[in-house]
Amino acid sequence: MPRPFNSELVIEEKISEATFRAYHVGFDQNKFRLLPLLDVIMRVLPEFALGYHEGEAIPLNEVVDKLREAATTVYTTDKYSNRGEFGELILHLLLRDFCNTIPLVSKIYFKDALNVATHGFDGVHVTIEGDKKKLWLGESKLYASGEQGIKSLAKDLRNHIKEDYLRQEFLLISRKLPKTIPAIEYWRVLMSRHQTLDNIYNGICIPLVCTYSSDLFASHTNETKQYIEQFMRECDSLKTIFEKHKVATNIDVILMLLPIPDKNELNREMDKRLKGLQQI
Repeated sequence: MPRPFNSELVIEEKISEATFRAYHVGFDQNKFRLLPLLDVIMRVLPEFALGYHEGEAIPLNEVVDKLREAATTVYTTDKYSNRGEFGELILHLLLRDFCNTIPLVSKIYFKDALNVATHGFDGVHVTIEGDKKKLWLGESKLYASGEQGIKSLAKDLRNHIKEDYLRQEFLLISRKLPKTIPAIEYWRVLMSRHQTLDNIYNGICIPLVCTYSSDLFASHTNETKQYIEQFMRECDSLKTIFEKHKVATNIDVILMLLPIPDKNELNREMDKRLKGLQQI
């Protein structure tokens, strides 16, 4: 199946298990491929900020205005280091290109004030494979420490699968469903306030994406056998930490890891590109 954002030349899914995935961005000329990674992340911006269904009918003469609008909607502040939008862009990218999801609603699209962080799930997508349907409720972290990011995701999982939290989120999401979303009545019924918790748990998947600064890149500048072995060991170690801290649940949960050299550098470069688009 084609990937909407064509990230396969930049991001490789090195670990692909039912409940655990890990993504590798390679090297070029003995350097981490940061610029190509930024390119594919930025491709997500219009769909992420304006809404998947909004983007299906944007006239060519409005493209520049819409790009500026998308960039401005994310934020306009200089205090970006502790915000979560870039992690949410990465979540959106990985779900679309590697999990074959369709965005259901964009929380950014429904913001009513600039520079105010939105709450709730970081991504709300769906998958439809024949008679099998899933509502994907994603969380994302962009951390300097992989271990701390994993622990924070485990805490979010524990809080967000509580009945009160889910039903409150469903109340907000169900009022914003695009009329053109496939199987819209199915999603309305799943999120009904009278739906049983058992059916809700069976109908959702929670992907947890941790993008983090890794020491891997302090000693590796090529995709050698040693690098791959160390990459796998590091990811397996973080998975073990996650399993130790996560709550027991029968909900489908997928841990997704993306190690990078420096999350602060990624933040700075993403901010530059975002601010540049706001000026076009």
